[in-house]
Amino acid sequence: MTTSATSTAQLPKNNDPFNEEREQIHRRMLSVVAHDLKTPLASIIGSLEIFDRMGAKLPADRQQALIRIALQESYRLETLITNVLDMAKLENDVIKPIREPIDLEQTINMALRPFSNRFARYNLRPPSSTCGSPITDAVLLSRVIGLVLDNAIKHGGIPAEAHIDYGLGADDLFFITIRDNGAGVPDDQQEAIFAKYTQGREDERASTNSGTGLGLAISREIMALLGGTISVKNAQEGGAAFTLRFPST
Repeated sequence: MTTSATSTAQLPKNNDPFNEEREQIHRRMLSVVAHDLKTPLASIIGSLEIFDRMGAKLPADRQQALIRIALQESYRLETLITNVLDMAKLENDVIKPIREPIDLEQTINMALRPFSNRFARYNLRPPSSTCGSPITDAVLLSRVIGLVLDNAIKHGGIPAEAHIDYGLGADDLFFITIRDNGAGVPDDQQEAIFAKYTQGREDERASTNSGTGLGLAISREIMALLGGTISVKNAQEGGAAFTLRFPST
């Protein structure tokens, strides 16, 4: 009885640089998302476990502090999950702008409302002349404003401030500029901070303010959908100034 040897051909390795880069981004995404979702979850569980075990033994101010921590971290967790889901929708072209005439000041105020008690001071400076009503998606524009405001809270001064200007520029593009009172953005990071899963402007609060690094990336994707742009520069008055520019129609 004889046996015949058979050879099996090896599948060629996939050396496509594009696929390798996508795989690296995917692995980094999973690592960052898993870590940053677990961080607020651990704070929520820890606070509620202490409250559950000690209950009435704790003084009233300590009970309130634990509930406040759990609530703040719940909001943070919700933001992280929303950002991940929004980025997935943007990458799969699920989000479509609904264009209609909007009141720009009203749209900015709508975005400001959830943040009003998180800033020590904020001001909205109206334009010097009537700028008209752009035709764009108020909900998407408000989302970008909110993401930039959230970034200002994370990386602004202590306590955080926000200064907002808006109007119609000389280039016939509408603009909204949001300036924080932080340390600004290093020149070599002013483009990088808009990349996915990138966390720039590290400071002493990095451990408590970390996130998936998606907020500014989502902002750029949405502004592109609206036919506009978002950029950042360091303001003469101090802090980082993020400017949204978008057409009138």
